[in-house]
Amino acid sequence: RRDPVVDHIGRPPAHLNADERKAWKTFAKELPWLGSSDRTLVEVASRLRARMMTNPEIGVNALAQLRLCLSAMGATPVDRSKISMEDDEDEDPEGYLN
Repeated sequence: RRDPVVDHIGRPPAHLNADERKAWKTFAKELPWLGSSDRTLVEVASRLRARMMTNPEIGVNALAQLRLCLSAMGATPVDRSKISMEDDEDEDPEGYLN
């Protein structure tokens, strides 16, 4: 089986606020295998992560949803073991993380 080649996740959407954009960029750095097809999922996770960063009492439902997003993005140890990446790829080929 060949893994699909995905485009880089790109810049955060303009409609995200500053905290959400910061969360997006953090996800892009932490999870370099995310691609353009993951943008909607990363947007949801970024909104939740920003809420968690600014309001530590966001509630158990939001935390559970964030955990589901993390799992879907391969950000948990078990899910990360299922990710395969090419070693020679540039993690930020178009400078999106700067």
